[in-house]
Amino acid sequence: MLRTRDTVEVGLDVDWSDMKSWIAKRLGEMFHTYPDYFFTEQDIHSLLCDIANEELQLRGVTSTETSDGHQVSLVHHEYPTPFRCDMEGYKFEKKSEPPYKRGHYDLVILNPEFVKKNRLDIVCAKEFEKFEAAMRYVNTAPLTWVCEVAFFPRVKKLPNNAIKIIEQDALKVKETLEHKLSWNVRFSKMGSVLVFTSHTDEESADLERQVKELREKLKLEVTFSTG
Repeated sequence: MLRTRDTVEVGLDVDWSDMKSWIAKRLGEMFHTYPDYFFTEQDIHSLLCDIANEELQLRGVTSTETSDGHQVSLVHHEYPTPFRCDMEGYKFEKKSEPPYKRGHYDLVILNPEFVKKNRLDIVCAKEFEKFEAAMRYVNTAPLTWVCEVAFFPRVKKLPNNAIKIIEQDALKVKETLEHKLSWNVRFSKMGSVLVFTSHTDEESADLERQVKELREKLKLEVTFSTG
């Protein structure tokens, strides 16, 4: 899976936007070439994680040390949102109080500057109250990239509510990009929704049109890849 190019040590001077684009491009090309490799959305998550880690290594970034001395990976599945939310059915609404709980992202790349400046318990964000309190003093985006994945395999009929599933993910990412920790610090620098289907172009044409409309409406990166 590694591209034919030497790994170079570049420290943390990384073009994160370029890296994010390469990750999405490589994943889309792999899916387009071998769509039947993927039975479930989790299969795509696994490849996405592998590609993200390889791209970090190619740029000389492997692990980063927390302020209390723990080496951690920058790439993680199921990282929690910095807010509570209601995702019942296909809606998405940000909430501020219990009984609502946090959502989770399919994949994130942590900001190494955030990792270096914070303890492990804050970086992993497991305890919401402690994490929320710490965010008041954070002066850099905790996440470099947040990514959601939607997959519709051809072994099952395209669901009528496919665009609702995608829109829910898109609204979560959009809310994340707009979530401010202070007047000039947002929770994540970049966000994407990656949509995949192994249905034929003819079968998926209407969904592709709806995805394009959603992308334009939300002003958000929502890609559409077919097999």
